Amino acid sequence: APEWPAAHFALAETLEAVGRAEDARCHFVAYLKFADSDEMGAEIRLALLGAAPVPLVLPEAYVRALFDQYASKFDESLLAGLDYRVPYRLRDAVERIRPSKGAGERILDLGCGTGLAGEAFRARASWLEGVDLSPGMAAEAERKTIYDNLRVAEATADLAGRADTYDLIVAADVLVYIGDLMPIFKTAAQALHPDGLFAFSVQRTDGADYRLGAECRYSHRESYLRRVASEAGLETLEIADAVLRTEKGADVPGLIGVCRRPPALLSILEPSEPAALRLPAY
Repeated sequence: APEWPAAHFALAETLEAVGRAEDARCHFVAYLKFADSDEMGAEIRLALLGAAPVPLVLPEAYVRALFDQYASKFDESLLAGLDYRVPYRLRDAVERIRPSKGAGERILDLGCGTGLAGEAFRARASWLEGVDLSPGMAAEAERKTIYDNLRVAEATADLAGRADTYDLIVAADVLVYIGDLMPIFKTAAQALHPDGLFAFSVQRTDGADYRLGAECRYSHRESYLRRVASEAGLETLEIADAVLRTEKGADVPGLIGVCRRPPALLSILEPSEPAALRLPAY
């Protein structure tokens, strides 16, 4: 079956494991030739072999397939197996900056998965929305009945149509699947009300702006986060070191960040005076 994509991918993995990188490259390329979409992540593997540029984001088909397969066991795996606490660390960071006054905010849980961040932030929300690329994950979140609205969509594209909509956008363990953060930071800034907050987590690197790791996730540099936020029109309020989870017995270092869309500028004109009639004082 020379045109069977999965066979080429499996052979490529085997060849890579025994040190035959060039032969592995050929079969990852063959997989991409015959596959309808890159659900298995050959583009990522080629980048890790140095045989292709590092993608700006992970392929949508790969991320969707990964989490559709993972959905039914996601909560147990993360909470029990990996000691995952990112949603609660994000909640604590937001609380430090803006203590909750009860359920009064419009909140978007970006890349909501099965709803772990939604559970952490529900008490702040008068309206809570979730969006995820994976239908399987969104179906698991639906069972928890904590969201006022759930939809299946790609995060940046979804944000692009929602200007001035939210008081808080939460991205828990989402940006690790995106290398170039400028598009999502820009659309998040536009989707926030003035004075709205964008809270996020990333894996940390001290090298390049962002790096694709062997675990097929990106890590980001703190200075890059601050620069991207500024260029997107956001103020960085806090970026702090945090352990995101444990993996293979080791802590995974990360960063918890909170940015703000600046408040709207107050008019210096008296509201009762028509601007055209006012003269400067000398």
